[in-house]
Amino acid sequence: MRWRHVVVVIALALASGSGAAADVTIQDFSGGWQGVELRTGGEDKGLKFTPEDLDVEISSDGDGFHMSWTGLARQDGGKLTRQKTEASFTPTDRPGVYAFDPGGASLLSRLFADPATGNPLEGETLLWARLVGPTLTVYSLAIDSDGGFDLDRYARTLTDEGMTVGYTRRIENDLILTIEGRLEAAGG
Repeated sequence: MRWRHVVVVIALALASGSGAAADVTIQDFSGGWQGVELRTGGEDKGLKFTPEDLDVEISSDGDGFHMSWTGLARQDGGKLTRQKTEASFTPTDRPGVYAFDPGGASLLSRLFADPATGNPLEGETLLWARLVGPTLTVYSLAIDSDGGFDLDRYARTLTDEGMTVGYTRRIENDLILTIEGRLEAAGG
């Protein structure tokens, strides 16, 4: 009899925890977030990272959101450089999936053509976001002149202590860079 009670208590705890994660909205991510811890792995192509490279500003924008962050871009010869990136996203017909919205001609759309249509075969960057539970993930896909690809993935997860971020960069089938870190609300 006791075991049944334990199983019921555990099941209720798990159900309430998963329900809380499902209740996270874009508004919960809003605000300025500052990097406080950083770990890297893979090739860094000579670029040294600091916790400030994790900083992100997220603001609600109607049903969507706007983000500003430091991204990485690959130059000729494979060298990675920092790049200030801004993008707005609007909801799609798929729950939790957001499409890039060129709206006010962001820096990203000026640099990479129009990620709204996002045809990487025409030199454009495909950019989209997805919210699943407490994790907001932004993806960026570009195809180079040889038909190879760069895929960036920024997964930002809300925690009791603030936010964690996991960044990965793939070129072809090689994972060449990972960055993980922790962020805190700016001014908090």
